[in-house]
Amino acid sequence: MSVRLEDKPVVRRRALPVESLRALVNRALSMRTECEGVHVRRIVVTEPDASGCNWQPEWPLFRPANIDPCRSQLRALIDELRRQYNVEQ
Repeated sequence: MSVRLEDKPVVRRRALPVESLRALVNRALSMRTECEGVHVRRIVVTEPDASGCNWQPEWPLFRPANIDPCRSQLRALIDELRRQYNVEQ
């Protein structure tokens, strides 16, 4: 009896230095008019999660970041960037 393992797609992320990633996140945020003045102060390097991503943003405390429509746009943007980038090790 042979067992066939399912082929899982390999997610390739571009690796960036942590400060370059933070700058990229903040540039992307600056293009969202609903999030004017919001910026990520720090990227926290973590162990890779189930998807393979090794970072999380430190969520801004600035009020617009915690209410919609900015909050939902911020989450969607971070989710997309986490699929594309990792912190360089």
